[in-house]
Amino acid sequence: MRFFHKILMAAAVFLSTQAQAFTPESGFWWNPDESGSGYAIEIQDNFLFVALYVYDELGNPIWYTAAATLEGNSLFDGELDFSFNGTCIDCSFTQPITIIGERGPITINFLTETTATIQFQGVVKNIERFNFLLGDEAERMLGEWQTVIDFSSTGINFPFNGDILLFNITSFSGGDKFAEGCRPDNSVDGFCSNFALTNHEMAAVYDFQTNQLLIVVDDSLDSWLAYYLDLGLDQFDGVAELYPKNTGHNNIFYPVRGFRTASRSFIETGVGPSKKMKSDDKKVVGIGSRFDVELSAKAITSFSKEEQSKILRQQTIVQTLIYKLENSNRSK
Repeated sequence: MRFFHKILMAAAVFLSTQAQAFTPESGFWWNPDESGSGYAIEIQDNFLFVALYVYDELGNPIWYTAAATLEGNSLFDGELDFSFNGTCIDCSFTQPITIIGERGPITINFLTETTATIQFQGVVKNIERFNFLLGDEAERMLGEWQTVIDFSSTGINFPFNGDILLFNITSFSGGDKFAEGCRPDNSVDGFCSNFALTNHEMAAVYDFQTNQLLIVVDDSLDSWLAYYLDLGLDQFDGVAELYPKNTGHNNIFYPVRGFRTASRSFIETGVGPSKKMKSDDKKVVGIGSRFDVELSAKAITSFSKEEQSKILRQQTIVQTLIYKLENSNRSK
């Protein structure tokens, strides 16, 4: 078992515009204080359709719908349509009656991928995407995620790099819950080989004070790769920091986006092809080997004092996760 210190974590801020770059998720949404009602939200391109299953003053179920294009990436303004006299389940079809805009305006303001406020009929409510099965912030990472990191600010010939993050276990230490895994050998097998655990292990922890996830990957023999992320159920947004092992943090951050590409059940059951390779069959390489970080990267110098304070807290977490990886025994 590995030893962990009690840690805190804070958000990394790349640019104010980058901090707002997120995509609201489709799915079932609800207010946790109002079990039994909810909002089915479907987003296709910039068009949003929402169906409300709510109740009137007598407790009778009511069916409302609304549809409109989003304003920007996070604001929905529409009119509530009221439908009634529809067809029962075992009846012959009859056209339901729909009164367009009969119940007034509806506004949804998305705050993150999975949180929002909704306002209709004079009431404002906080809503969130319903998590049916994925568990808490550490458990929801179980599975495979693929990322795209934007290195375009460095001026290199390959401005976008991909990564694969595979989480297969959770662990506890000092009251904190961690997700652990590796950068797998390839994008097909869906497991952590001994080679991956020895050379590309990773660990993650969620900070409830700032509502961000931090991941550290053993990138190569020379560098670490840290992710600072706003987390949805099936995607995340944030920044990545790549820095040499012998010098520590360089305070250079790059935009990153990631998406779930394999489920927890796939990772745990091993469905699909697999192939194990000896460690001496492969060379240990990482994203950092694609370019010289110190010579080509452009650091962001516009951090406020508050943002600098958050970064210092982040770096404490990174050093703790590095200690975790350096003392790992999963591959033994």
